Amino acid sequence: MDQTVQRLGYVVMAVPDVKESADFYSRIGQMTLHDSSRDTAFLGGGYEHHWLRLEQHTRRRGLVRVGFELAHTAELDVVADRLDAHGIPHHEIGDLKGDAIDRGLRFVDPDGVEVDVYTDMLSRGVKTPQSWVRMNAMLHAVWFSPDPVAAHDFYAQVLGFRASDWINRNAVFMRSRNNYHHSLGIFRSSQDRAATLDHFCILVESIDDVMRARNIALRNGAKLNKDVLRHAASGSISVYIADPVANMSFEYCVEHDIVDADHRPRILESTPISRDVWLAGTSKEEIAAVTAAVSGEEHNGALSAIANSIA
Repeated sequence: MDQTVQRLGYVVMAVPDVKESADFYSRIGQMTLHDSSRDTAFLGGGYEHHWLRLEQHTRRRGLVRVGFELAHTAELDVVADRLDAHGIPHHEIGDLKGDAIDRGLRFVDPDGVEVDVYTDMLSRGVKTPQSWVRMNAMLHAVWFSPDPVAAHDFYAQVLGFRASDWINRNAVFMRSRNNYHHSLGIFRSSQDRAATLDHFCILVESIDDVMRARNIALRNGAKLNKDVLRHAASGSISVYIADPVANMSFEYCVEHDIVDADHRPRILESTPISRDVWLAGTSKEEIAAVTAAVSGEEHNGALSAIANSIA
């Protein structure tokens, strides 16, 4: 099946105070505020109008929807036909003035994730100036599902995503037409956590940008969800900064693999070493102690479970 999606375009998040969260992502995340109103803010770091859209909600927190850019305009009809075949309702979107999107479709996947697929977004004539953290692209988003295998099947059949790697069938990383290792990831969870966001990731130019992003966050009082590590699946070097309001994190990464067209997905072991290859040769007690120091005592229970999973 053809890869109908070119890349991840944007993530939409619900927050209680748009102005406060926009300041957080500008100051802590070094993203640029491109446009805003009383209840909406658009931020980014490239030529595109936005990578992150913040919407003010009184009760809702976290993921509202994800937006994927299609490879070609003709793919709109292809996706519509596939959604019809799966019995998934959809409707047309497109508002350059309000949403900065030309044409697209909106639907909800079987887990409850709202998805946009679109043809074009407003583009800036000059890339946003970046003093400290040089950003190249909104790379991927990762969310939760009670059944990653079924979710994989849906995104493969409807949007043409291809699996790059699995982690013990409990997580799947799927690539789009740009062939970066993953534009989306889906992790197994309980039903009540379905359709919630774990993180989104921005690709930066170098390891220096990862480290500057880390240090800027810490100097400004932010916490790290995961400190600097290298993933076994994508090969990327990353740092994860916590967003306590949305209860998720955002990742800055570099050296993210571009996968060959004939790449065969691996099934990686579900161990901390798959998450961070630099942990090889480290005891489970050392892993628990180091990770607890980064994440705080509130995560100790989960860290103990991770440490105990090492054979």
